[in-house]
Amino acid sequence: MSQSVKQNLLAAFRYLLKPLVRMAVTNGVSFPDFSEALKKAYVDVAAKQMADSDMDVTGEGISLIAQVETNQVNEILRLADGSSGYGKAAHEVSPMAIILRAWHSDAKYLGPYGVLRDLQFAPTPTAVGSADRADTFSDLVRTYCPDVSPRAVLDELVRIDAVQEVGNGFYRPLRRSYIPHAMSAENILYVARVMHNLAETLEANLRAGPGGVLIERSIFTAYGIPKNVHKSFDAFIRAKGQAFADDIDNWITPHDVEGITDGVKIGVSFYHYVVNEEDETALSKDLPN
Repeated sequence: MSQSVKQNLLAAFRYLLKPLVRMAVTNGVSFPDFSEALKKAYVDVAAKQMADSDMDVTGEGISLIAQVETNQVNEILRLADGSSGYGKAAHEVSPMAIILRAWHSDAKYLGPYGVLRDLQFAPTPTAVGSADRADTFSDLVRTYCPDVSPRAVLDELVRIDAVQEVGNGFYRPLRRSYIPHAMSAENILYVARVMHNLAETLEANLRAGPGGVLIERSIFTAYGIPKNVHKSFDAFIRAKGQAFADDIDNWITPHDVEGITDGVKIGVSFYHYVVNEEDETALSKDLPN
């Protein structure tokens, strides 16, 4: 691969990953979590390429293609049956999850009969050094996550409405679990399939060359439209899009029957987008001159 192609691809990957990273950050998926998922994807793709080339799929071979350490590749292959899981691990490593759990379980931060106690962010000047001063939120964070800023943790918990300020520097936990924005498994799977299928189409067409093998069309403005007509365009595209979707569904339905032995699963997706100008500007700066 020429260096210019690689540089352009890296700039493009950074650009197209930003919506995914925004989704990850909003929902408490950290960089190590995301990085682990990306590493597993590299191993999966490298293994598939080797199998398609009638090569023996080995940890050493995958490591050479994907540039992932062989011991890590072997561990991923060992857990390829899906037993590793993501859900619990993604939350367990979060400082916010650890703090909320400790606040609900550590007796030092509970009141009589195990009732949750409001915590002051930091001790008052008169309480500092006092033998009978109450433990604070800062104490909680320093006990369970000593390398993390108590203020940063508190700000995040308040932002996602997991903790509420109740006055005089005291804070109250509103829930036990760190789930910044709850998303159903169905919605997550839908997003994954839409973005995956679009990327599959684009990748297949790039490999096929001019004309491609799968239809993919984009219609966009050169200069933009007035903001006051955006709602009208939205209504227009919804009506036309629904009619188009109905036509496609009416064509597919008679052919989509149970018991087909040589079937191929197909579909058509279309969407209305608004350009994120900040991401566009960043892309233009990242692309090689």
